[in-house]
This record gives sequence, structure tokens and C-alpha cells, in this order.
Amino acid sequence: MESRSVQTVACIVADRGNNRLQIFSPTGDLIAMWGKAGKDPGQFLAPEALALDLSGNVYVGEYGNNRVQKLGASGDPIASWGATNGRGGAGPGEFNWPVGFAIEPSGSLVIADWGNDRIQRISGAGAPMSQWGRKGTLAGEFGNPNGIAIDPAGRIWVTEYSNCRVQVLSSEGRPLAQFSATGMRPGKGVGEFTYPRGIAIDPGGAVYVTEFGNSRIQRFTPARV
Repeated sequence: MESRSVQTVACIVADRGNNRLQIFSPTGDLIAMWGKAGKDPGQFLAPEALALDLSGNVYVGEYGNNRVQKLGASGDPIASWGATNGRGGAGPGEFNWPVGFAIEPSGSLVIADWGNDRIQRISGAGAPMSQWGRKGTLAGEFGNPNGIAIDPAGRIWVTEYSNCRVQVLSSEGRPLAQFSATGMRPGKGVGEFTYPRGIAIDPGGAVYVTEFGNSRIQRFTPARV
């Protein structure tokens, strides 16, 4: 299938079950597929997190390989960070299921390290920079952090799967706010969450949260944190 630069397409999908990425045109036509099951560069095991930088490079977080891969705009592998043998780790720059991340304007990556209950920041070259959090329910602690988004002010928004809440951190990792209408218990009402996963923020500041348990997306007006 044709190799096409991501700079000319509309959508990239992490096809976790098939261990590949699929590339779609603005009209929804499939124009490329990258990868297959494996541990070599350009191969994947349960790809889940995706992000693009301003140069069109694609960053892929692999649940199964416990690593982050960087691909060029045409899918060529450039680098990988984290596990070299598929095993997770808890040291700086190591991951235990990196399932979500976002790219900051500086080019650094902020990564939801699900199994280690922490957030890591690494440089665009893969160097560990900082990490925050541990397992728990207090402010600044996490229960399986999953989705990450960065708002126009540089604040970091994190969904927590098992804590059923959303936390907001400063760019330095200081906890600013948390949202959970049911006190970190699953809930179905407006503003309540049951296993929240993805999170995104539009240019106007509105926040969108996907929920695995409630099979829905909630939209929140721009928050003043």
C-alpha cells in the first residue's frame, strides 16, 4: 500500500488489536498501513498512544512493548525509548504501559505511565526530564493515569482510569484541581466518570473526556483553574 506522509492526511489510527497504524485521507479512504506485530523498529505490540510534532513526526506509545517509538512523517522508524526487551520498568525514562501522551510547544513529551501511576516528561530526543506522582487518591497522586492533554496555558490535564477523575497540573507538575462528582467512585451523572480514558482540549479551551465505562463523551466548558 502507498506510503504517504502524515502531513498530507487527515487521520492516524492506532489499531491496537492488529498491531499497526492506519492512515486515512480527509475523505476517509485508507491510504497506508504501518507496522506489524513485533519488537523491532517500526513494529508494534498493542500501540495505543499517538501524537504528532510540528515536523510531522509520529510518536507511538506501545502497551505491549512498554516503549515509545518515534517515526518519520512517512512511517520510517527514527528512535525508541523505554524497554529494549518488552519488559516494563520504573526507572527514569522507563515505562510500564505508556498509554497516553501529549507534546508540549517545546517539543518535550508528557507521558501517562499507567502501570507506574505517574507522569513522566522526556525531551524530544528521549532524555528523561522529570516525573510526578505515585499510586494514591490524594492531589498529585494517580490511579492508572491514561489520557493527557495540554491546554493553551500549558496546564496538564490527566484522566485517571481507576480513580474515575480528571486532575489538572501545572506545567511543573503541581496539582491545581481535580474533578470527580462522585468522590472517585464510578458514576453516570453529568460531570461524573466511570473509567475515563481519552481527553482533548479544543482551541477554545473546551474539554472533552471519553469514558470506557459509560460509553460516552462528555464536553465541559472552558475551565478556569
